[in-house]
Amino acid sequence: MYILYVDESGNESNPDDRHFVLAGLAVFERQAFYLASALERLQTDHLAGYEPIPFHVSAMRARRGVWRSIPSTARDAVLAGVAERIARVRKPGLVLLAAVIEKGESLHGEDAVRRATEELCRRFDIFLMRRKQEANDPQRGLIVFAEGRFDQRAKVWVKGFRTLGTTWGVLRNLSDIPYFAPMQETRLLQAADYVSHAVFTLYEDRDACLVKPILHRFCEEGGTLHGLVHVRTSRRRCDCPACESRRTPWSFGPWV
Repeated sequence: MYILYVDESGNESNPDDRHFVLAGLAVFERQAFYLASALERLQTDHLAGYEPIPFHVSAMRARRGVWRSIPSTARDAVLAGVAERIARVRKPGLVLLAAVIEKGESLHGEDAVRRATEELCRRFDIFLMRRKQEANDPQRGLIVFAEGRFDQRAKVWVKGFRTLGTTWGVLRNLSDIPYFAPMQETRLLQAADYVSHAVFTLYEDRDACLVKPILHRFCEEGGTLHGLVHVRTSRRRCDCPACESRRTPWSFGPWV
């Protein structure tokens, strides 16, 4: 079984945010323990003497809460350590998935969240289908969302995708309805927070510093980043990694 840990970045209803991102990491069940343990060691190595601190990237970068009193060297080491531990998980034990919604007049608010959820579930289902067809590795999938503003709606949406279908068809490889957990309770949801924030800052601010170390872990085939989708509301040419890799495989474009 693969477990997809999911978190969000950006506010779907705030006009100051031009994007909404839903992203996370799909981890093979036997790898989940080892990745969680490796992330937990960051606390021991760099934050000894502190109570367990959630690795919430926006709080870390803005130095909010307890991070105000933590030296920048320790904070930067934890950020780099999260990326490094995600990047080094042995393939195919982990893949990254993200849906980036470019908000516009026709796509914002709850519609943007639903579209992101649909896109992410579809890509997870396709990844599981390919494991079966191409690697003779039949696996089921389970989704764990960080608790947030849309818990109950997401549960209804995903259940509907499994039974009634998405825009592209029925999801066939998910084993149950999604589950929800507080981000502070598991390091794997904190890793999902890192992924979603890294993707959001790439699209919102053209800041690639967080996503660069993990970009190669997005689900890809033939040099196309199938695990990263950019849903656009404008018609102008886009040279983001998702769009560029679809035009020119193995090219992630000038953003990174």
